[in-house]
Amino acid sequence: MPTPFTVARAEAGLLAHFPDVVRLPDGRLLATYREGAGHVRSDGRICLVESTDGGETWSQPWVAVDGDFDDRDPKLGVRADGTVLLSYFVIDWSTTPLHTTHGTYVHSSTDGGRTWSEPIPVGTSMIDEGGRLTPAVPTWAASHGGAVELPTGDVLLPLYGRLPGEKWQRATVVRSTDGGRTWPAESEVLLAEGDGVHYQEPTLTVLDDGTVVALIRTTADRAWICRSTDHGHTWSEAQPTDMPASSHHALTLSTGEVLVTYGDLSPRFSEHRDTVGRLVRDPAKTWDGYPDVQLYDSGHPDQANPSSVEVAPGRFLTVSFDVREATVVGFFTTPADYPG
Repeated sequence: MPTPFTVARAEAGLLAHFPDVVRLPDGRLLATYREGAGHVRSDGRICLVESTDGGETWSQPWVAVDGDFDDRDPKLGVRADGTVLLSYFVIDWSTTPLHTTHGTYVHSSTDGGRTWSEPIPVGTSMIDEGGRLTPAVPTWAASHGGAVELPTGDVLLPLYGRLPGEKWQRATVVRSTDGGRTWPAESEVLLAEGDGVHYQEPTLTVLDDGTVVALIRTTADRAWICRSTDHGHTWSEAQPTDMPASSHHALTLSTGEVLVTYGDLSPRFSEHRDTVGRLVRDPAKTWDGYPDVQLYDSGHPDQANPSSVEVAPGRFLTVSFDVREATVVGFFTTPADYPG
């Protein structure tokens, strides 16, 4: 496995979870993570760190978002003009008999993450606004994958959750046509749904030919995949992959290949969910059949949620987290680390 190093350390008494990292147009790396007392049932805030030397050293953390409730699963997206989009969802754990999910929000920054706009709510049909309905199961919506900009300039953000009155969770995508300033519910398009399977934590990856690929975690113990060739307006029927993936990330590389990193739900490498990766050499075709490589194992059951960035051609940085050390960890790889 690659040699890990510390990217950020949580404040005393807190833990670091759910990291994400991007490369800015000026070459800086910007990483975010949630800082809180535990994985669930605690207030959480969103912190940032940056690197100006390709990930070798990192700044001290600063707080980007610290609301009244638990701000969770932060993700970063970078538009062509350099604007950074920070997305996350909010939970109030104090309500009974069930917690309350307050939805997904997006902030934008034009100064590399130093200052942020006011939060913009992401519209969705998966929230029963005003409590008009009383379904047998609660309605809610959340995010996991970051916002991606299309060649057209539109921005897509994937969501997952439950429609009013429905049992099974679905995955959707919401569109912004104004650079992330608004996210109307009317733009929401279905990625995947079906009886017997929860579709969760979708991520979006834009390939070199403009195809958008959605990779979706499921309760069928495999990630499912679907594609759009019309800028996210319509999608192919989702199909299972051979990846036992949760909390995954897929990065298009300078070569056109895709580096997929994920939390491994299988016992192949350990008895808990460690971080693995594969290099998809021809992402226009199937993503199945590529060898997986164990990248990181903290030894703790709560781990993974990886994210990757190409810091230079052929040099990749992947970040994960370590509960025992209360840190965000990073490790470098190259194509040679991933068998063909």
